[in-house]
Amino acid sequence: MPWFDAGYRRVYIAPLALARKSTGCPSWEFGESVVVFAVISDIHGNLEALETALADIDRRSIKKIYCLGDVIGYGASPKECLDLVIDRCQFSLCGNHDQAVFYEPTNFNVGAERAAYWTRQVLEDEPVKAKRDRRWEILGRLPLRVESDGLLLVHASPRRPVNEYLFPEDVYTNPGKIVDNFRRLEDRHMACLVGHTHVPGVFLDDPCFDPPDELPDTNIYSITSDEKAIINVGSIGQPRDRDPRSCYVVIYERGESPEGYDPPNVGADAYCTTLEFVRLEYDVEKAARKIYDTPELDDFLGTRLFEGR
Repeated sequence: MPWFDAGYRRVYIAPLALARKSTGCPSWEFGESVVVFAVISDIHGNLEALETALADIDRRSIKKIYCLGDVIGYGASPKECLDLVIDRCQFSLCGNHDQAVFYEPTNFNVGAERAAYWTRQVLEDEPVKAKRDRRWEILGRLPLRVESDGLLLVHASPRRPVNEYLFPEDVYTNPGKIVDNFRRLEDRHMACLVGHTHVPGVFLDDPCFDPPDELPDTNIYSITSDEKAIINVGSIGQPRDRDPRSCYVVIYERGESPEGYDPPNVGADAYCTTLEFVRLEYDVEKAARKIYDTPELDDFLGTRLFEGR
């Protein structure tokens, strides 16, 4: 059963599945166990990117979508993105920008801080009270972590789930940080899924980091009982790996995998599930233009979308 602290800031959920209540604000509760799902993260108010990702998920007939947070912040469509995530996702975790809008931005640069205050005002200026209350209600009770089916899901890192950055270069410049985060994984956790840096790829506890195109099977990684992994699912709305395309992941059930890929053979009692990184082009020009047309948002937040940085 789920549990929340007094501020609705922490939640333990196992297994995962959504059962929404029919009255008032949706209540995120969980029942039957599922394994096949899509994981999205770091939408950052980019409606064009989110709609493109959801269309691809629908094309794949995937019914379960989990969000690792930062639905809002930076982009020009916070209300629309929040509404889509509430309606389409099983849950969303608390990201640092979600937290900044609900509470206060701390340790943000000037552009990010201004975007947080502007986003807050946009949500507060919603003329329909039911919509306004629904969005604030959800933002106020986003969980910090969810775990199920051998996976831990957080926005940032296992040891600091909201705001610790795990950068690829940390495997060389700060390997102790990576190793310590692996120590925070319990025996039941085969892998941890994160976002936050907007850079997709797979950390192993050597430590090492492989971006999707440098994996032994490009864009595909099989999570097995033989090794633990921390996997960054990338960003829907603001990629920062010099690739402007959106990125999300698909988790396949045991025995299933992307076409043309043969997952490793494991024993009947061993853990193996396959993850696929998906990249998608979207209307970057339209998303950037909305930012340029919003005086309160820094133009750089739109310009960087073209460069994936």
